[in-house]
Amino acid sequence: MARIAAAVEQAKAAASGGDAGASASAAPAASSGTADVGIDWGKASPITVTMFYPGQASFEWVQNGKTHGGARPFTKGGDKCSTCHAKELPAMGQKIVTGEKAEPTPIPGKRGSIDASLQATHDAENLYLRLQFKAAAHTPVPFVEGGKMDPENPVKVAMMIAGQGIEYVEQAGCWATCHNDSRYMPDAPEADALAAAGDVAQRIDASEFVSKYIAESRTEIELKGRNNAPLGGWDKLKSEDEIAAYLDGGTFMDLLRANPTGGNNGHILDARRVDEGAPIDTSVTLEGDTWTVVIKRPLDTGAPGDVKIEAGKVYTVGFAIHDDFTTARFHHVSMDWRLGLDDPNVEINATAQ
Repeated sequence: MARIAAAVEQAKAAASGGDAGASASAAPAASSGTADVGIDWGKASPITVTMFYPGQASFEWVQNGKTHGGARPFTKGGDKCSTCHAKELPAMGQKIVTGEKAEPTPIPGKRGSIDASLQATHDAENLYLRLQFKAAAHTPVPFVEGGKMDPENPVKVAMMIAGQGIEYVEQAGCWATCHNDSRYMPDAPEADALAAAGDVAQRIDASEFVSKYIAESRTEIELKGRNNAPLGGWDKLKSEDEIAAYLDGGTFMDLLRANPTGGNNGHILDARRVDEGAPIDTSVTLEGDTWTVVIKRPLDTGAPGDVKIEAGKVYTVGFAIHDDFTTARFHHVSMDWRLGLDDPNVEINATAQ
């Protein structure tokens, strides 16, 4: 922590001298895909999705009244996160990104929120999503050599689609996967703890860190930190048979990602599982100062870990943007949103071509 604090101060000094102002347009060339060839985007009305910087505000943090004033309305009253926070996302993101709250390792100069234009449409076979947002000036990460956490990807976009049977997911969206013991979080286990976990660590591919998971995959989730216990439950893994039953029953978060180096499909249950769903098409392009990201995904892939998108149903979804070469929790995320096909009553109405 002392080294990180020193690095942050050094980066602040560099930023004041102008080093952090380099344009993100100097990033490596982005991929140019064909995910939306033949699509008339004029048939899909754009909406604005504001994504904010969440810092270390985990799923456990949200449910703890000592850290989150809205914990009781959330857990007892059934309030959605968007009920209280939809109108204050920019201010909330700025407070967190500057280190005033829930962020012990701020990145000097990083923006607190991103407004993305989102369009959704579909044909008989596929769902198409297009997000467009402004690129930001480069703000080097002070605690990473070279200042770029993911040098190959100047920007990444992810979307989660909630399956069924996940507690609080309709209220919190993708927050159901973000835990206090994941990578770069306050209770992330050290290397010796991971090594001592043996089979549990191997089953969730946690040789270096714990990835995202949903609480249903654990026998217990610590929410209060009783007797200084770490929050979360990464090592309280249920049996392989129980995990398989959840996957078969649709209890998982479908995960779609679009990167300049290629898109991938997967899901989150006991861990983040990438490239375990059906192939998807993506494109990521930078024109001037605007990123355009397109995701093309079959409505019904038939693959385990993929949610089937059907007319007449409503799906809770969430989005995340890793801008400026960041990774892990150093991203901007949306609140809970609803997606449907040709449904004017939801926020994201994917209209027919």
